[in-house]
Amino acid sequence: MCGGNPSAAQDAANAQQAATQASISNNVSQINSAFGNRSQEYQNYQNALQTQYQTELNRQQAIATRNSKFATARNGLAGGSASVDAGKLLGQEEQEGTVNAQQQVQSNVAKLEANDQATKQQMISLAQSGADIGNAAQLTGDALQANIGQAQSVNAAQGLGQVFGDTTTSYTNEQQAAALRSGVLKGQVYATSGLGGKT
Repeated sequence: MCGGNPSAAQDAANAQQAATQASISNNVSQINSAFGNRSQEYQNYQNALQTQYQTELNRQQAIATRNSKFATARNGLAGGSASVDAGKLLGQEEQEGTVNAQQQVQSNVAKLEANDQATKQQMISLAQSGADIGNAAQLTGDALQANIGQAQSVNAAQGLGQVFGDTTTSYTNEQQAAALRSGVLKGQVYATSGLGGKT
């Protein structure tokens, strides 16, 4: 007879199945552990991003404030109602810019978290398929590092846009008005000097 031992074959199959399940469980555990400190990394990323956006907001505000002061002073409006209005406009745009910056920060943190969750599900699915994925913790850690690297490439200046647009427009209008007045005055001087021909 050459039937072999069905019990031994079954035992071997069971042992193989148990080993596979143990490997899957170990890989999933390693994947989950790779996310153990991620909440702190989210907080660090958020803090860094807030600093980046605030720096950009401060830079734009400094330029807008300087241009507005020069424009009102050049037009003889310093200390007047036009100067006060310009200050109010700057303050309003700063508040709007701050809210926009906070929204941008929250949006970028949410994107990072979503990318991480997608990575986690992908890694767990791969592990549960029974495939040999090697060092699951290292593989997951590399993927998470890639996610944070991509998130850190955010351009705050581009994301924030031109915060002080109305102030910039006002400044430009004041410059144009000053140039126009200067041109009119020069024309009047030229006309009354007798150089402009007979009147």
